Amino acid sequence: MTQRSGTRTRASRHRQAGIAIITAVLTAALVAALVAWMAWRQQLWFRQIENQFDQAQARGVARAAIQMARLTMRDDARHNQVDNLLEPWNIPIPSIPVEKGRVGGRVLEQQGRFNLNNIAPIGTVDPVAVAAAERLFKSVGVPVELVNALADWEDGDSETRYPGGAEDLEYLNQTPPYRAANRPLADIESLARVQGFTRELIAKLAPHVAVLPQASPVNVNFASAEVLAAVIPDLTLAEAQAVVSKRAGKYFETLQDFSDALPERVRANVVAGSLSIQSRYFINEVDAQFGRVTVRYAALLERNGNDAPRIVWLKRR
Repeated sequence: MTQRSGTRTRASRHRQAGIAIITAVLTAALVAALVAWMAWRQQLWFRQIENQFDQAQARGVARAAIQMARLTMRDDARHNQVDNLLEPWNIPIPSIPVEKGRVGGRVLEQQGRFNLNNIAPIGTVDPVAVAAAERLFKSVGVPVELVNALADWEDGDSETRYPGGAEDLEYLNQTPPYRAANRPLADIESLARVQGFTRELIAKLAPHVAVLPQASPVNVNFASAEVLAAVIPDLTLAEAQAVVSKRAGKYFETLQDFSDALPERVRANVVAGSLSIQSRYFINEVDAQFGRVTVRYAALLERNGNDAPRIVWLKRR
């Protein structure tokens, strides 16, 4: 009996020792896993800090590039009264190295395009601008009646224009509902909120239109044939293309030079103040990379006088 009891005691001790060993192994594995997790979290935290630092530095590089563009446009205004395609600032800057990164960008003149806010710049629809917009829309394959929808979006009244117009009633039936802005567009992206404008139609318009905070004339040294045919009544697209070809490798130094390039029958149709050889508005696009982070910005610059252009808006692209 005593011998059997001793055997049980030794077996119990062996089981307890085995359990203790397993417990120790599991504890060691748990501690190792915890240490590995803590090391991973610490590495992740350091990586996040590095990324935040790189992002801040990349933003700083981008802003410095925009400031350089502002100074370039200021100097151009001080020494040059005619804006044209041959100017140095019109040449895109390829990605060039900076400390721990790269930066590049371009300046895009905006007044060679039709300003969509010319339609109702102070809350009242301008019939001359509406007619020009209709010609442009037709030329690029966008339904002409959408000009009325845009006019209703910009004007200050609640009367719907026909055909194609839209005021609060139409927008309140959308999901989700909203109201007509009754003010000028903020940027080209906001055109998507106007009834009837799809992404495909906006893409057709985009090369020929701009959204600027004030009514603006068209710079004839940058305008496409479609824009010229739109803003000059009775000028055909083929005739406008011929005018554009005359500035190849050069530019119009005066509006009289431009007028002389037009067919004689349409010269009297030019609306006073609708054309220019100078530009106030430009978009500066910048790509900046620092470390592992790349940022892309666009800034609308307004040049007025000999000071550095003011930044109308700045946004990520």
